[in-house]
Amino acid sequence: MATHPSNENKELLLRIAEGDEQAFATLYRSYVPRLEPFISSITKSDSLVKEVIQETFTRLWMNRERLSEVEYPHTYILRTASYVCFTYLRRVSKDQRIVAALGSTFTNDNLTEETVLLKDLERTIREALTELTPSQLRIYRLSREEGLKIPEIAERLGISANTVKNTLVASLKAIREYAKKAGYSLSLLFLWIFI
Repeated sequence: MATHPSNENKELLLRIAEGDEQAFATLYRSYVPRLEPFISSITKSDSLVKEVIQETFTRLWMNRERLSEVEYPHTYILRTASYVCFTYLRRVSKDQRIVAALGSTFTNDNLTEETVLLKDLERTIREALTELTPSQLRIYRLSREEGLKIPEIAERLGISANTVKNTLVASLKAIREYAKKAGYSLSLLFLWIFI
């Protein structure tokens, strides 16, 4: 007698919760074909599909100790993938707002100059990130690149929300100071760091 797919998935999640990498690989192989069209329908971007799948399964593995409590594996996996999709879309939207905000201040005459300025600012911020401590960099990336909120970062890293907040504030201050020394105005930095 064949096992029902939801029971198979439940068994896989229980094994993954115990650290079984083979069970994780089996779940991954069985879900990628199902997730690809699902994620593509949400993001409307084939280029994001692999990133979202990778992040979804990274989150499943990182939070594997909770998998033993999951009653409906299929729903849980789809909900995790949906959350990751919306995190990526929020980041894309943020990037578009930055471009729109900067673009509204540009005229056709200075567009090329301002584009070069923005590229240079991006390079300067990447340089500033190399000056952060490992914990500052990790918290900054979780906040700004993954779009996680302070409580979510605290939970993921197993530290207090106050520690996350203080570290993030220190990171942003260090980045602003680095960029100011490089000659960038506060208004341009505000757009880059806070939008």
